Amino acid sequence: MVGAHVWAHHQPGDVAIEQAQGAVRSRADLGHAGWMGACLMVSWVLHADTSVISGYAACVVWAITVGMTFALPYKERLHLPKPRRTVKEILGLDALPLLRHPDHIVVFVSAGLLNMALAAFYPFTVLHLADHGIQQVTAAMSLGQVTEIIAMLALSSIITRIRLKWIFLAGIAFGVLRYALFALDNVPALLLGIFLHGFCFTLFFVTAQIYLEQRIPCKMRARAQALLTLMMGGFGNLFGYLGTGWWRRYCQSTSPDGAITSTAWSTFWIGMTLVTLGVFVFFALAYQGRKRGAGGEGHGEEV
Repeated sequence: MVGAHVWAHHQPGDVAIEQAQGAVRSRADLGHAGWMGACLMVSWVLHADTSVISGYAACVVWAITVGMTFALPYKERLHLPKPRRTVKEILGLDALPLLRHPDHIVVFVSAGLLNMALAAFYPFTVLHLADHGIQQVTAAMSLGQVTEIIAMLALSSIITRIRLKWIFLAGIAFGVLRYALFALDNVPALLLGIFLHGFCFTLFFVTAQIYLEQRIPCKMRARAQALLTLMMGGFGNLFGYLGTGWWRRYCQSTSPDGAITSTAWSTFWIGMTLVTLGVFVFFALAYQGRKRGAGGEGHGEEV
């Protein structure tokens, strides 16, 4: 509910990793189900796709969530020794050496670039649907959550059978196909593109988190995950929203008095398709992978 109002206005065989992934996947699936339910509620119950009521409803849910935290069982804090931390560690700059590894920097840079392209999906798909007369846009956007759940349920099985590089590329390819469908500028293509969004998001971004768990030393994993979040939610979102906002403005037509009359959606989404395709080509050429079991037992299969 909290997220829905935005649209309205392992090494395979590692038991510990697989168990952790299973627990995270279960919580993520519940989160996706909640997101879907909230989207449907905003459109079908509150009828608040274009109303601030959706924002007020999200505030109520936040308040209920805060109240529920007081019902959690009490647990003693885990007291650990507090080593002296340098300014470099406090600022997270000690994670920068991770970028010296060619595969690591490809994953981090690709995550940032793909998130820049992804920034067009959330605000502008809604506007495109509205231009086609779709009123319950929030419910329509929930289609992407269906495939996110499907992909999350299947990912642990896929990742034991397919090389990580191909999973990454499949995620980016779904992103390319999604925007190419949007460029057709009709309602069925838009809905199908939204449906494919979940595959794009899960197969790339969730796989990127698993990649870090497999390829980064244990003591650096938290910093690596934080760096990935910075690349996605920081640089990716900042430059993505600025860039796609400018690109949409470029694709708009204006009347003689300066009023905006329409958006050339096909041109807009073709541009986003080409950007995502560029990320696909970059990743395909730059990512090398390693031998499965490198540093231990393995049979030489690349991941």
